[in-house]
Order: sequence, then C-alpha cells, then structure tokens
Amino acid sequence: MAQKFTAFALRAFQVLAYAEGALLPSILIVAIYHWVSGKADLLVAVVGATHGSVFTAYILIVPIIARILRWPWRTTSVALSVAFIPFATWNFERRIHQDIMNRIHQPS
Repeated sequence: MAQKFTAFALRAFQVLAYAEGALLPSILIVAIYHWVSGKADLLVAVVGATHGSVFTAYILIVPIIARILRWPWRTTSVALSVAFIPFATWNFERRIHQDIMNRIHQPS
C-alpha cells in the first residue's frame, strides 16, 4: 500500500510541476492581455482559478515528496521557490527525474 501511495505521489508531483510551469506564464500573459485590452474577463478567471489550484496543490505536495525522497531542507526550499518562476518547475523536475523514476520502479 505504501509503495502505491509513493508512486502516486511522485507521479502527481511530476504532473503538477509541469502544469505549474505552464500555467504561471499563461496567467501572466492573459493578465497582461486583459490589462491592455480590457477584454478576456472570463479567460482571466478560468486561467487564474486553474493556476491557483495547481499552485496550491504543488506547494502542498512538495513536503510529501521531500519526505519520500529524503530531501535536505535546501532542496525542499528550492522546490518551493521554483513555483514562483515561470518554467522553473520544469527544470527542477528534470533534475530530479531519475530519482523519481528509480523510486517509482523500485521493487516492493
């Protein structure tokens, strides 16, 4: 059971890292467009709510992953910090990808 939870959490982290990396610049672009044109109210609301949900989920899953992978506090703080920089979560996930894959495919 613990192995299934670990695999699920690690996959969820990967998905959330890529989603967060894409949604942060998306909300910035949509917000700028809205500010300049005065249009796209609905788009701002949808992209903003989606980004907020994914951001919150990413921030909540980082401590879980840090515990699973036994990260030192510096790695955990980097994982949390990259959520504020467009595309940075992609780079962070790529750097730890092999560790995640080893953990997912670890024999029970």
